Amino acid sequence: MSRHPSAPSKLEFSGRGRVGCLPVDATARITVMASSFLTPNLLEEAHTAAEYLRWVQMLISRVKDEPDGLRQIRLRMGLAKELMNEALPIGLLASTYFGGSDEVSIRLKIGSQSYDAIVSDRRSGTDSVQHVEVTLAGDGEDDYLRMRTLHETGEVSGLGRVAKSGTKRTGLKIHVESEMVSQPEILRRESSRVARAIERKLGKTCPPNTLLLVGFDDTMAFDRPDNVANLEATVAAFLPKLAAFHSVAIVGMQERLFLSWRTASAI
Repeated sequence: MSRHPSAPSKLEFSGRGRVGCLPVDATARITVMASSFLTPNLLEEAHTAAEYLRWVQMLISRVKDEPDGLRQIRLRMGLAKELMNEALPIGLLASTYFGGSDEVSIRLKIGSQSYDAIVSDRRSGTDSVQHVEVTLAGDGEDDYLRMRTLHETGEVSGLGRVAKSGTKRTGLKIHVESEMVSQPEILRRESSRVARAIERKLGKTCPPNTLLLVGFDDTMAFDRPDNVANLEATVAAFLPKLAAFHSVAIVGMQERLFLSWRTASAI
């Protein structure tokens, strides 16, 4: 297992961990407006590990500069979903696991194939990762509702419980509680998110030499040894079941925590 923390990244990944606020209701309806320049062909461009993260950050900045761009990023609208949920964690992997090498090329694949990216590693004496499969350790709909509240009100509790009522047709109301959460509860939640993310991929058939990449909001975990140990224990419990993958990695989407493990098939 290896760990590599680096400089903070303040890209919009989730609202978790931000300063708590008063409960809010969000009732505005969402109209999808796709990015004017993002296309599958653009997102599938091959870039070296040295430039991949910078390229993704440039695309994110361009989307944010569009009239509805910040909402696209926060709510994962259109191809902004693939940009944030796949290209961004792959970019973080490129700068850590692949060491930002000019000799490693990575290309995202949009669609429902058995992997999310193709890797070409021309370095000598390195391991043989050839594909990447991405999964996110999050709370699904609650993450969306939290980010929607943040976008519509400008503030949201990063840890409070989320409740909703109504529908998109009748008017969706979102309530996010403002509450303190204990460290044991934070550890339980982080372990549960990572476990669910891995479990979603246990039955998937991937090509040989595929790395399983877990994107994780590390706001609360990146500089706390007990949180990191909690993540390590969670993944270690799954390693015997992950022999279909070459290796497993966690990338922190906020503070760039990096952890990786090799599975039995890579030894």
